[in-house]
Amino acid sequence: MQKKVIALAVAGILAAPMAAQAGVEVYGKARLSFGSITNDDSASNHDKNKLAVSSHASRLGFKGAEDLGNGMKAVWQIERGIDFTDKTGPSGSDLSTRNTFAGLTGDFGTALLGTHDTPYKISTGSLDPFGDTFADYNAVIDSTQDARSANVVAYISPSMSGFTVAAAYVTDFVNDNLPDTTTTSATDKKKQPAISLAGMYSNGPLYAALAYQKVNETSATCSATKCEDIKGVKLGVGYKINQFNLGVVYEKVNASNSVDQKNAYISGVMDMGSGMNLKAAFGKKGNPTSMSNADAKFFALGVGKNMTANTELYALYTSIKDGVNATTAGVGAYGLGVGNQPIGAAGPVGGESKAAAFVVGINHNFSSM
Repeated sequence: MQKKVIALAVAGILAAPMAAQAGVEVYGKARLSFGSITNDDSASNHDKNKLAVSSHASRLGFKGAEDLGNGMKAVWQIERGIDFTDKTGPSGSDLSTRNTFAGLTGDFGTALLGTHDTPYKISTGSLDPFGDTFADYNAVIDSTQDARSANVVAYISPSMSGFTVAAAYVTDFVNDNLPDTTTTSATDKKKQPAISLAGMYSNGPLYAALAYQKVNETSATCSATKCEDIKGVKLGVGYKINQFNLGVVYEKVNASNSVDQKNAYISGVMDMGSGMNLKAAFGKKGNPTSMSNADAKFFALGVGKNMTANTELYALYTSIKDGVNATTAGVGAYGLGVGNQPIGAAGPVGGESKAAAFVVGINHNFSSM
């Protein structure tokens, strides 16, 4: 679990080929599930249940490296998300940009430019055993902060006795790299810069991370001269006890409308041997400031079987239940997450709602090297 963090941080680029001019590696992940998805609440006409084939952050990528001498390499990656269930073609929604960048790596660490997971997102990704499924921990952990961004300038240090630092500056979190032509509207501010910092420590059975992120908001809640910052602080701890991996994440975020919220998530994975593992997770989105019954409770239970190093079969059940006030103004309904794309659980104001999924799935990784 702990080793995955550094791999996530540099997206595998430190494993580049040793040749002066290496070939291009083609790689990807096919992540699909089939099963029952429900989205029901207190309004009788909102009850829904359907069987569906779903694609969960499936992707196709290309990456490579060139040896520059003196222990330094130029690295690059182009990665696109692919929806295996979208038949509309390239002009539709089946393609999306994932970590896509160019940079330098060496004894000093890795520096990159482009689109990449923020350090805030990287810091606790390895503590989510249900990543990129219906039980993804973004059902609980704030997906507006725990996110990927364009316009990133990032640095990731080498491991220093188990300690790694990651820092990123985002020139514009709203993916706009052009100067604005007007600032007459509160929703048309010049830019939305962000900073993201994380410190991660991995040593034997222990993993710990602390992350901070601040985004300059540009929403309609801005005053005529100033926008309120959106801030997030996140603490993650992982510990391995024999064949059991425990993960805990605690987060405090504040939104542009001055609503603070505290979120908590805990997961456990038991290695049963022969490639079998049992997974469970619990989480809670706290009540926003000055609100009651606007929280949500999350649960996931799953079993996986690693058929090979590249192929996993799994089954899982997951659900999230919203408080009766979760759809009040400024909060919105909470749903299950597929990566950073929540689904379901939308209910009427004052109506308790629930979303659930019971599916079987396959995760297959492939690479030309």
